[in-house]
Amino acid sequence: MTDSPVLSPEETTATESLLARAWGTPVSVRAAEEIWGRSHILRLRLADERTVMLKRYRTENFGDRERTLDNEVAALELLNGMKRAVAPRLFGADSAAGILIMEDLGPGSTLAHSLLEGDRDRASADLVGYARALAAMHSWSIAQVTLAGRPAPALGEPEWMGAIVRGKEPFLAVMAGLGLATDGVGDDIDLLVSLLRGTRSTGLVHSDPCPDNTHIVDGNCWLIDFETSGWGAVALDAAYLLTPFPSCWCFASLPPGATGAALRAYREEVAAAGVDLGRDWDAVMTAALAGWLVARGKALGEALDEDEDWGTTTMRPRLLTWLRSFGQAADRSDVLPRLRSLAAAAQERLSARWPEALVPEYPAFAGPGALVARNPEDWESP
Repeated sequence: MTDSPVLSPEETTATESLLARAWGTPVSVRAAEEIWGRSHILRLRLADERTVMLKRYRTENFGDRERTLDNEVAALELLNGMKRAVAPRLFGADSAAGILIMEDLGPGSTLAHSLLEGDRDRASADLVGYARALAAMHSWSIAQVTLAGRPAPALGEPEWMGAIVRGKEPFLAVMAGLGLATDGVGDDIDLLVSLLRGTRSTGLVHSDPCPDNTHIVDGNCWLIDFETSGWGAVALDAAYLLTPFPSCWCFASLPPGATGAALRAYREEVAAAGVDLGRDWDAVMTAALAGWLVARGKALGEALDEDEDWGTTTMRPRLLTWLRSFGQAADRSDVLPRLRSLAAAAQERLSARWPEALVPEYPAFAGPGALVARNPEDWESP
């Protein structure tokens, strides 16, 4: 048994029991180390030289340890059934100890590193790999229900859905406070929720597929951190390429060429799996983009008074980008017209109010003299 100061005796005992049950042989943990300076992620070295990953559950990010534990365990248990893995294999979890044990994917990088520290070719390739990983997960999970005729997994809705419903009234209040007409917009918000809940393209949604929630080795991308995952409209993940990345500290603008290539790769991967996303796909993608605006109603109100720092930039450039992204999608799909008009008016008014709110570019894609996304000092490279 390890005497590592980063692993408690209770966690060690739970880990050895879980692995012994999973593998059918006794297991002994010899050493433990934190990964990338994150105290909740440990690499464990076993007496036989094998390694596994241990994840602790945190209350500081999401508040409810049991909910996030259940979400991630349920998602990884489901994904264990994929032949082409896009997530670490789950070996077991102990709710009382607040841990899960999963496959060690070995040394690697993330899409965040590619965007912030790589070159254009690497970032473009890794963005396509990320899109293909999302598409493989979505199409496989959709097929489990619609093609194989199996019941939907026992997963709740993605975290975003609750945030959208809760954000409706704060969002409308902020818009009204700006002096903008909100007549009928509440009905459009109800419609976007219905679009997301009623689409046939329903499957496992990561719900926080940020560039740093990836693990990339030799061009292959895995998805990690399923704490806020759920069963719902997969467009809630796919639209991260258009927003981009609404729940992520590592935000900057993506050039249209890179976004287009990633979205094409996503559609190709889904089509190759024999899954039809449905005629409502563009409308549902638009609903996802609208939903993030609504979910950020409180943050929008706070940004009127103070432009809070967050990772690579501040809140105001994000909000202006999300308003524009939704407007462009609504023009293409011709849905949610009243919300579209409100968003256009809000973008015009806030752009004039916030002339200093410039959207940075990822270093990998930035041209000469461009405003470049900053790299936070507390973020560690692998």
